[in-house]
Amino acid sequence: MLAGIILPFLALALVEMALRFVGYGYSTGFFKPMRMGGQDLLIENDSFGFRFFPPDIARMPESLRMPATKAPGTYRIFILGESAALGDPEPAFGVGRYLEILLRERFPMAKFEVVNVAMTAINSHTILPIARDCARQEGDLWIIYMGNNEMVGPFGAATVFGAQAPPWQLVRLNLAIQELRLGQLLAEAGRKLKENNSDQKSWEGMKMFGGNRVGPDDARKKAVYRNFEKNLRDILQAGQDSGAHILLSTVAVNLKDCPPFGSLIRSNLSLGDREQVRQWLDAGNSLAEQGNCEGAVNRYEQAARLNPQSAELEFRWGSCLLQLGNLPAAREHFQKALDLDCLPFRADTRINTIINEAGRQLA
Repeated sequence: MLAGIILPFLALALVEMALRFVGYGYSTGFFKPMRMGGQDLLIENDSFGFRFFPPDIARMPESLRMPATKAPGTYRIFILGESAALGDPEPAFGVGRYLEILLRERFPMAKFEVVNVAMTAINSHTILPIARDCARQEGDLWIIYMGNNEMVGPFGAATVFGAQAPPWQLVRLNLAIQELRLGQLLAEAGRKLKENNSDQKSWEGMKMFGGNRVGPDDARKKAVYRNFEKNLRDILQAGQDSGAHILLSTVAVNLKDCPPFGSLIRSNLSLGDREQVRQWLDAGNSLAEQGNCEGAVNRYEQAARLNPQSAELEFRWGSCLLQLGNLPAAREHFQKALDLDCLPFRADTRINTIINEAGRQLA
């Protein structure tokens, strides 16, 4: 009986050892060691993104170099987040570089290390293991700025990188399995079983997500919010346990200059009502183009009575109210347009609310 239990685990262990012996697979840590000029350093692991993205389009960390052991008197700062925290498309002009220069000028006698571990296209599922790796590296301050990619990043509701909005428990099980070389072998075999034409072969930026629209009432959004809240709290816990101070920020979003990337009319409206909404919306748009914002607002109000939950309607309504000088109402409609955007590349109200709540509890 006991042998029947032990033998399968022993066989798996032997397979794992054999795969590692022949050099199959990759390291899953964010950092990897390197010795240069007689000094032990930590640099970025180019293979880190393989657990989160298809191999052909896997995102890689930006180049970094950090002493493996922090020198005495050094204040080490980690910046965690996504492309906004990184400074994509040109990290040399990102927040990390600005912070480094400002600190150097303000405190010329102090020694700061600003280590930007943010990455393009990731979200909290990816940031959590990065945070846990940073927790081992003697950080004094963590700056956390994230939330734009929760819906479109790995395991998001609109992602193109794999499963959409699974529970966080399944996500972590999946990632834990792929820490093993055997798990990586199984993952590769699963990808090869799929049709070749179903896999994304090149990185096309935001264009890749055009077919993955998410309606306002899509149940997957609620799953994403739950996952984000859990991941964020575990990231903060990792930082606290490491002894680092933490600066947690909500995400800034340009409301008035950035129209929604996608808009839908609520699917449970009748065909007649949907057509009526479209007519009122078109009429309002036409009046707005003629400079008649008051008339346009009247048409938008008529359309809104049918509750179409249209991001386009809310944005155009807000733009007209802004032209009329009604700033509070304009902001309200701009925010609704963001929250109803069916191609959600930006942090919405719920994401920032979760960040606020976590920050208050942390404080």
